Amino acid sequence: GTEPVVVKVRLSDWTLSEDGALDLVPAGTTPASLLGKVQFEPHEFSLGAGESGQIHLTLTMPADGPATRWGVLLSEIRPAVVRTAGFGPRAIAELGTTLYLSRNAASQIRPEVTALDVRPVGGDSLSVTLRVRNAGERHFYVAGDIALADSSSSPVRKGPFGSGVVLPGGVRNFTWMSHAGLAPGRYLATATIDTGEPELTVGETVFVWPIPRTT
Repeated sequence: GTEPVVVKVRLSDWTLSEDGALDLVPAGTTPASLLGKVQFEPHEFSLGAGESGQIHLTLTMPADGPATRWGVLLSEIRPAVVRTAGFGPRAIAELGTTLYLSRNAASQIRPEVTALDVRPVGGDSLSVTLRVRNAGERHFYVAGDIALADSSSSPVRKGPFGSGVVLPGGVRNFTWMSHAGLAPGRYLATATIDTGEPELTVGETVFVWPIPRTT
């Protein structure tokens, strides 16, 4: 930016819904909080126009308690000079850096596909919702795609379902939507999931199009 700012830094916990909605909560709220396990400095500093600053963190993993802990370091950015009129920065911004701390190696993740649901959307579209459970004690990120094939195994639709983290013991829903344009018949929906492991995880379900609507 072209104006000086003041940066204030704080630690926060966060939770995640099954549909991926993140909620910030005070540090120390969640069982897997990083409160007391992270030291950082400085807690407040100033930056001139075009300047950069660094925050130094030290994370300490205890020998007991949750195998994986997480939080977010929030940097609140305010204008150094409050302006009552005219141009210049007046809004407050807050940048977040997600932190994870784990005793478990990345090779110990345990992703599970627990459901793959196909539903009609409107008159000519469909959605495929993939449900992924984390049966392990370390977080992992999910990315991948959904593919549709007809009864002769010929591919008819394919697309990515987005990406996101699945926390230890948590469940996430990932939804892919597509214009159907399908002829009546039986189809196979296949979800191919990349969690960073050497092998991909695959989930499949068979459905009939058009899908009967439930009342």
